[in-house]
Amino acid sequence: MHLPNSRVLVFVLFIFTAFESLGQEGLNFKVNQQFYLKGNTALIGNNIVSEDATKPFDDQSIYNDKIKMEYIDIDDDKSTFSSSSAKLTLPETSKKIAYAALYWSAIYKYDKGYTRTLGDQIVYRGNDNREVDVNKILFKLPEAEYTPIDGTVIYDSYLNSQFNDTKPYVCYADVTELLQQNKTTNGYYTLANIRATEGFVSGGCSGGWLLYIIYEDDTVKPAYFTTYNGFIEVNKEAVDITFKDFITDEQGEIKTSLSLGVLEGDQKFKTDACYVMNQDSESYTALSNKLRDKTNFFNSTITIGGKYFKDRIPGSINTLGFDLLKTDIANPNNTVLSNNSSKMTIRFKTKADRFYVFFVAFETEISPVLLESKNTDYFMRADTETYALPQQKELDKITNLKSISIPDLAKGYYLVTNVFSVEANATKWKQFLTEKGHNPKSYKNPKNNWDYIYLHMSEDPNEVYLKQRELDKLDYFKDIWILKINMAN
Repeated sequence: MHLPNSRVLVFVLFIFTAFESLGQEGLNFKVNQQFYLKGNTALIGNNIVSEDATKPFDDQSIYNDKIKMEYIDIDDDKSTFSSSSAKLTLPETSKKIAYAALYWSAIYKYDKGYTRTLGDQIVYRGNDNREVDVNKILFKLPEAEYTPIDGTVIYDSYLNSQFNDTKPYVCYADVTELLQQNKTTNGYYTLANIRATEGFVSGGCSGGWLLYIIYEDDTVKPAYFTTYNGFIEVNKEAVDITFKDFITDEQGEIKTSLSLGVLEGDQKFKTDACYVMNQDSESYTALSNKLRDKTNFFNSTITIGGKYFKDRIPGSINTLGFDLLKTDIANPNNTVLSNNSSKMTIRFKTKADRFYVFFVAFETEISPVLLESKNTDYFMRADTETYALPQQKELDKITNLKSISIPDLAKGYYLVTNVFSVEANATKWKQFLTEKGHNPKSYKNPKNNWDYIYLHMSEDPNEVYLKQRELDKLDYFKDIWILKINMAN
């Protein structure tokens, strides 16, 4: 479908936002998915325009907009006009795939562009016709044939008045079931028919795709995973994103990592950076590794940790304006993420090399207590949706909870305010509640030896439910829930 010289206003609605910016163009980032589990992630992807259709491009000495781009097309399939591959290798300890997200993004002002020299200036030209069904692509899994994907257009600037020089877009598809149902998980994944501008465009043509996978692994610590949808330009003003909805462990080192997809990061410009906030000093520290300098963090490469991700076809070192990375965030002495922390902020900034962020994923180790509270089926939480429902339905949910057995504890419904694996922290929390005028009590669960702090218990579910609603209004209760203990199911 062609859309010549017309404009349509599109609104895309997602859930909860945790994005802060200062008048930047684009679409504000919003949480797309959240997971709490024992597991890890994998990130693969590749670019889809380069100097040659099949040969790797490794020259890092030239500006992106000086190169005449063409589609990468490696699949020897005449029905596709663009295609590139990347290899997924999950460890033997990986179990079920919990989530698989496919993203693709590109600069796409027109199908083909060219340059003219007028005096001492280079002018970029192209026709105004280009496809708008950028969400329709082909996806090939290992040992399988192409599957048509009709993804969601998260943002397409061709449909509004923003980014007139480049007209970028980003699309998304949840491909979890496809990966779960395919007989082979590890191997090469190929994306085809992703659209981008060929030839020349101001700032340089660029585009590519990524596959972000969350998988279960019982050999690692509990973790929180979240992905964000959006599209934002980082130019003259800093852009901050704050991650929430997690609680780190009460003790020990906290490990965390960040995955990003970015367009337009030029190797030759050295002013772009990604910062992380130090919670102790409230200052920002620039991220870096041996392949990504702190003053040239987005440099047209695909890296995992401090290494190039080369299991791609083609395996270009210079991916010409397409950046993809997964990196651990250094956390010396837990200064970035401390124990019992529930927030972390990153910042994007540049002086000369503008860039577009289209994918953000954050993961951190969390308290095993939080994992239990998120994933078990014997608790009842208070939230705004709950209160919007008739009270009898909520009472039915409470009475239908799975009862747990705690020896020597009176039967009933318990309103729990917090759980601790470290007894000293439980004592501090009880002292805090006492200072606030409450009468906290506790019991120890012999199954995990954790201390559960509660404020109310009764065999009457209605009484406990009403108390839950009352206490949930207090700002120092982040999360309170109801447990059914020693009662018949």
